[in-house]
Amino acid sequence: MIITAELAQHIVDNIMPLVQQNINIMDSAGVIVGSGQKSRLNTYHQGAMEVIRSGQVVEIFPEDMERYPGALPGLNWPIVLGSQVVGAVGVSGHPDKVRNTTKLVKMVTELILERENLVEEFRANLQLREQFMQHVLSDRYQDNAIAKTAKLLRFSLNLPRLVAVVSVGLIIRDACNQYGVHDLVALRTRETLAQLLEHSSLLDSQDLFVFFEDELVILKQFPADAGEAEFYQWGSAILSLLGGPQQQGLRMGLGSFTGSPAELHESYKEALFSQNNKMDGTAVASIYDFDILVDYLIKEPGAIHSCLALKKLKDLILAQLDRKYDMRNTVNALLDNNLNVSSAAKALFVHRNTLVFRLEKLKELTGLCPSQSLNHAMLCRILFSY
Repeated sequence: MIITAELAQHIVDNIMPLVQQNINIMDSAGVIVGSGQKSRLNTYHQGAMEVIRSGQVVEIFPEDMERYPGALPGLNWPIVLGSQVVGAVGVSGHPDKVRNTTKLVKMVTELILERENLVEEFRANLQLREQFMQHVLSDRYQDNAIAKTAKLLRFSLNLPRLVAVVSVGLIIRDACNQYGVHDLVALRTRETLAQLLEHSSLLDSQDLFVFFEDELVILKQFPADAGEAEFYQWGSAILSLLGGPQQQGLRMGLGSFTGSPAELHESYKEALFSQNNKMDGTAVASIYDFDILVDYLIKEPGAIHSCLALKKLKDLILAQLDRKYDMRNTVNALLDNNLNVSSAAKALFVHRNTLVFRLEKLKELTGLCPSQSLNHAMLCRILFSY
């Protein structure tokens, strides 16, 4: 770690009033970068350089002044982070009188630098996560760049995931109303929410989340055979964690369950749409909700050809129902006859009960009931027309 002049002087200014002694902090080159004696800033300290080279304490008594030009009597101790000497800290005064003070100053200095180092690592990791999330959710997926960043984050790209979006603006506004409107309040609120998520069993090392202003975006891994019920259950638990019972206005949008990282962009679009178009009385809105799905397919350009939830539904019907129950012709006949089951049965040259049986199979497998819901009928028209 490089000890900056700004941080070194900040440490000196905060500790000196407590110990009532001059303090010097030297960087790894032996240059004084923080001092209570401003005239000594940016000057070379030979005693400190000996400390850094040897890792041992250097004591300068009054009779040693000739050996250390420009120095003052005092103690100089190494600043150690991990196993590396990154600088030295000195306290002016007779070594026998400032020994305990110097030990204390060294300990406090190392604690402050260690914390600053952790904060810097966290900030760097956060920035890397934000850049990664922006790239992986963009419509211009770049395999090489994303793979390199994922490796740095130790993030496995090829696990099945979905994108969840939560608007946390309500929580931030409540904090600002309580503590005052300030960027620092919003920042601290996001940090508090991040700590809740990081220490929760609802996310693991292969999940990733970032904040884009008032929007929390989560890449959540699920087992390959997971279904919509698990997604809803997890989403409800996340909202309870973030807001508790008093935050009734929180809402989450869930996109499609993806099998490859290149599909996460589509899941993100679906999650955003679901969040902004949730049904009344629901905190977790999913693209797998047929009402939301139909709305998305109609309003979002190109969604009919790119929507993963639609593709999954269509593949399921074609694999298990189409050949055995002639489902495509059955549904199209029903739609062409204004959802009249008797008329559709005549058009298909089958008994009415046969048509009813086929529609029950469709409902049993998918939940679709085109004869009873206009949105379901519209979705069926889309499914069997493209």
